[in-house]
Amino acid sequence: MATITKRLSKWKVQIRKKGYRPITKTFLKNVNAIKWAKETETLMDKKMFEDYSDAENYTLGDLIKKYRDLKTPTKKGKKEETYKLNLLLRYEVAKINCLELKKHHIYKFKEQISEGRKAETINKYIHYIYTVWEYAKEHLEIGLPPTNPCRSIKKDTVKDTIERTLSDQEYSDLLQHAKRSNLKILSDMIEFGYITAMRFGEITKLKFSDIDTDTRIAVLRDTKNGNDRKIPLSNRAIEIAERNRFGDLLFDIQRDKFKHYFSQCCLRARVFDFRFHDLRACAITNMFDNGWSIPQVALVSGHKTWSELKRYTRIRPTQLVEQINQIQ
Repeated sequence: MATITKRLSKWKVQIRKKGYRPITKTFLKNVNAIKWAKETETLMDKKMFEDYSDAENYTLGDLIKKYRDLKTPTKKGKKEETYKLNLLLRYEVAKINCLELKKHHIYKFKEQISEGRKAETINKYIHYIYTVWEYAKEHLEIGLPPTNPCRSIKKDTVKDTIERTLSDQEYSDLLQHAKRSNLKILSDMIEFGYITAMRFGEITKLKFSDIDTDTRIAVLRDTKNGNDRKIPLSNRAIEIAERNRFGDLLFDIQRDKFKHYFSQCCLRARVFDFRFHDLRACAITNMFDNGWSIPQVALVSGHKTWSELKRYTRIRPTQLVEQINQIQ
């Protein structure tokens, strides 16, 4: 049975029913209190009532923090994910109560975060919210509404072809400005990424002890694909590695700090719409342009399928004119 009592200017409803934990809700008007009590008891009688009172005590930001502190540390990419979850917490969407969070809030957040970011990155941030919500329901047993607010959000179309690489002039300009940067390792990191096709995380985890300077083979530990990977290094890459041998780690720097200096360098060099990760595309493209086979490129890049690797190819019909004449 529901008990309705008046306290000061508010009406408090308490419902105790077998099979459900006691629930309490407060209203400004008695008529609303009576209506909610009747509707709730009817749903309880039909075994259709869902208790979302826990959700009233949480904002989306609270869920993000719990996911960041409990789930993220168990992941391989915990540093990158922690950075992105902390970025999410800066937006207004994180301050919204879980019972009030609706689709239009997600669309507003999507619009805000879209500036300067590519479709794939935007989709990932929306997916983070989706994942956090599902994690809270399943693992934290927080009584959230059944419909995930991100479920019907349309994803932005992701271009499968890697479009952005550097021209020779852009690469030269980027290196020249990097050498003038206050971050002394910037030019070496750019050049190292350009000639090795290594990811930022692989470069910053690389230890000099993982490089055999005699065979010129480097071992990349615990890569994105989950395995160690051996790759050949050019003489120039070995030279850069030896020059940065101040500790075992060659390039010991946090992603956000590096991103600041790299973005600053791109701006000064007038190299626009370019990320550090795009240096990997430059390296892979150069390999294909120099006649490397798919297995050879895949060994260096770590791609496991042709469908992943073909995004980096830029074969033009004019390049095949001479070869097609050689077919007998």
